[in-house]
Amino acid sequence: MFSHITYEQLLKLTSYGVFAMGFKGTSIQDKRLEECKKIDGAMHRGIYTGSPGKDIYLMLPFLTDEQMEEIIKEILNNFPNIPPGNHVNVAACIRFIYGQFEKQGILRSKKDFERMKKEKLDWELPRKFLKLLYKEFENNNNFYGLSMLCEMEGHRLGDEAVIYKDKNKLKEMEETYNKSVAFAYKCKSYKHLFTPYYWSGSYFAKLGETKKAIKYYKLTFEQAEKYCPDSRDGYIYKLAICAKYIRDKDGKRWNSFCKTYKKNSKNKCVKKLFEKLDVFIGNLKGK
Repeated sequence: MFSHITYEQLLKLTSYGVFAMGFKGTSIQDKRLEECKKIDGAMHRGIYTGSPGKDIYLMLPFLTDEQMEEIIKEILNNFPNIPPGNHVNVAACIRFIYGQFEKQGILRSKKDFERMKKEKLDWELPRKFLKLLYKEFENNNNFYGLSMLCEMEGHRLGDEAVIYKDKNKLKEMEETYNKSVAFAYKCKSYKHLFTPYYWSGSYFAKLGETKKAIKYYKLTFEQAEKYCPDSRDGYIYKLAICAKYIRDKDGKRWNSFCKTYKKNSKNKCVKKLFEKLDVFIGNLKGK
């Protein structure tokens, strides 16, 4: 078994920090990306896809504890402390460290759910690495990093809870998502003040835990009303899923819930949803 790149190359890649991944047809003017292109093992069909989480994941079996610590130091030097305007690349980097190259895990689609059920999920090495990173974020008061790590670990715990029908994992997932929100308050990462509740509700819904799902979907609305930073499609989509579930599973309270937000909402995203609620829910395609 051989590594795809050397440790020295991984260290160099990690020193560039997290940045936008390159895709065909784009013209990214980034010197770091140009440097990555010189490392053949880090490329796939001419595109750098690591950012650099994928390369870290592929190298984990070959790293000593000391080397892990050195890589973590490089991450600390470049990891955002203040929440960026777009969290996608940071989230992708951490998700890739778990070896998860498809977004959303089992919640993405039925196909992904069936695929992951067949896989032997083994996140022991990624978790060892990320726990070390978590400790360093704590030592450096990087609350954004802590919030992001908790959210991504919550996803993996949720995957395990559903696949293995593990109540202990489900409880741990709930606690971890709540920690993500708690850290988000400390760094004003507004996205993470409501989306972890959405994910928590979604995993509870997947397992048929209706009361818990309704609780967290309603919390998603409460927090989105206060903190949702804009009305991008992804946020509308999440809120539409919450609304549909509440409507379908909590019919007695739905009219009151719906009327309250239609009348009183001041948040752009929440207001936009309720202006065309039936349309947005109809676009969910059987979700």
